[in-house]
Amino acid sequence: MACIAASGHTLRVSTAVEAPSRSATSNSGIVRVALALAYISSATIPWNGWKYGLRPGDAFLLLALLVFFAADLGRVWPKLPPWVWQFGALIFLVTILHEVLPTDPFYLEHRLVISGPTVIRGNVEIQGNLQVGLKFLVPVIGLPMMYRFALLHDPRALYRGAAAFVLGTAISAFVGFSDLLGVTHLSLSLTKRPALGGRAPGLTLHPNFLAMTCVLALPFVLWELRSPRLRSRVFALLLLIALVVGLYASGSRAGAGAGPAAALLSFVVMPRYRDILPTVALLTGGAAAVVFALNPSIGASLLHAVRLSGGDNSVSGSDSQRAIVHHQGYLDFLHSPIDGVGMQVAEEAHNVYLQALAAGGILLFVGYVIFLLSGILTSLNRMKIEPLAYPLFVSAVAGGVFVFVQAALTDRLAYVPLGLIAAMPAAGMDAAGRPTAVDEPS
Repeated sequence: MACIAASGHTLRVSTAVEAPSRSATSNSGIVRVALALAYISSATIPWNGWKYGLRPGDAFLLLALLVFFAADLGRVWPKLPPWVWQFGALIFLVTILHEVLPTDPFYLEHRLVISGPTVIRGNVEIQGNLQVGLKFLVPVIGLPMMYRFALLHDPRALYRGAAAFVLGTAISAFVGFSDLLGVTHLSLSLTKRPALGGRAPGLTLHPNFLAMTCVLALPFVLWELRSPRLRSRVFALLLLIALVVGLYASGSRAGAGAGPAAALLSFVVMPRYRDILPTVALLTGGAAAVVFALNPSIGASLLHAVRLSGGDNSVSGSDSQRAIVHHQGYLDFLHSPIDGVGMQVAEEAHNVYLQALAAGGILLFVGYVIFLLSGILTSLNRMKIEPLAYPLFVSAVAGGVFVFVQAALTDRLAYVPLGLIAAMPAAGMDAAGRPTAVDEPS
């Protein structure tokens, strides 16, 4: 029977009399390979700018699923929650609808889109509706399936998957900061995207993606900072430093706002911080007051560094381009409000909710909102049985806010927290949906 023991700041989940597993043993070589591939996938998913045919995160994810399928062939497979399947079904439905009844080509040819720094008119999408739709199923269905498979063989799979994602994000963040200082040029060498205009992408496609991964990883690092193990606390501190300098290197205005907000929510939500919350607030406020008193100009400097103030041309240029793609996304939705104009435009509007409306209309938008809210509510419900639900809840909430200004509807990195949440078994159930306790006869 699953139970929670709480002592001080430590939460431990212990399980007694579990039902025997009918899957392959965790000692088998093929399962070890699959688990390694799953954790490598988690670590490389934040590197969406590094691509050789397939992005490394995608390649390792697909390989992990294939090996898990081979290891568990003919045995009990993982069971995913209904809210995962409903969103996957709507993605598939919208994709097929646009294959059978495509959008008017004349309309597509006269859309305004951003191609690099240039605004042009025409249908310039690199990927077609079917290709984007099928790839979209990878983070929505593939990620939680991979984590559920891993959980069948490794009881710490969710923790290790989250830790791998944070480690990969920290590496990308450190690369971005090092490139911004001119010490290295790894982003240019590996992703062909240099650090320009005081902003660095790290190993991502764009500085905004670097900021988003840092924000999503931050709650887990803050959670580990209060770990009962000294080694974990020291490692978490190093990761925290990397995430902070990565946020700075990204120059993202959304990151500058979402990062502190995610930290504050972490302090409020996580039991590990509740007893020291007044101390944290006092020390943070005191430190900020001293810094600003000693150097009043530092506030303006920091705001300018993250592009929240000043006459930076890149800010006005970014805002004008966003206005163009926002308006076009709105027009796409008006043109076809039920099912949008096709998945091929899913990466254009610089707002995930607007992207969903433009690409898949009300169908895709409602599916996405249900998916996101279900993940958040699931993490709330799992807090009583799984401590990892605390940082994942904060990540899911922060991600749901960040995507108001991020073009990440189909990108894998935006779905890691939700994938981990979806892989959490319900109370009294294992990863395959079986009871974890055997009732004794009365």
